[in-house]
Amino acid sequence: MQCSPVVWFLVLATVLESSRGAQLPQSDQQREQTTFGFEWEPGDIRKPVEVPDTALQVLRDTLSRGPLNCIKGKGTTPDQVPASWFVASEIHLDGPDEVDLIVVPNGPRMSKLPPAASCLLGANVGPFWVLRRVGGRYMLLLETYALRLDVLDSRTNSYRDIQTVASTAVTSTTIVYKMAVAQYQLAGKKSEPNP
Repeated sequence: MQCSPVVWFLVLATVLESSRGAQLPQSDQQREQTTFGFEWEPGDIRKPVEVPDTALQVLRDTLSRGPLNCIKGKGTTPDQVPASWFVASEIHLDGPDEVDLIVVPNGPRMSKLPPAASCLLGANVGPFWVLRRVGGRYMLLLETYALRLDVLDSRTNSYRDIQTVASTAVTSTTIVYKMAVAQYQLAGKKSEPNP
């Protein structure tokens, strides 16, 4: 059976239109922000979202331990920390059907916040949190300190890899994190002298 050129044209047009429609979610994913700087200005977080209460509780838990426990010395408890101390951006780390969060301190607002909030701001690095929504709650996938965080296109265990960069006057250090069982783990570290 032989088809006319018009039939072939219609078949080809249908196939091309179908493939274009199948690529739309990927183009949406490419538009999401993948680079986050610690020293950001208003507008640098392209699509900021409010930090949900369940995500705020995870952030508060991290403030009660480790280097960010500095708020305690300033007379603030983790339970007193409001969502306004943070800004979040949605990202898809494990496919288009889930929404995760990259969270950074709300630097531009810090000068208007109580002194305890200022301990989240370092001289050249600061905290980044990567949170995954599971059911109605959030879980911590990564807490790290850097000048910049990049969500990469490469994947490990179906999750996008994450790279951070931190600099001193002498060196620049790049760290790559890859998904292990339930959290991101250090996968590689490289330090180079600054030019």
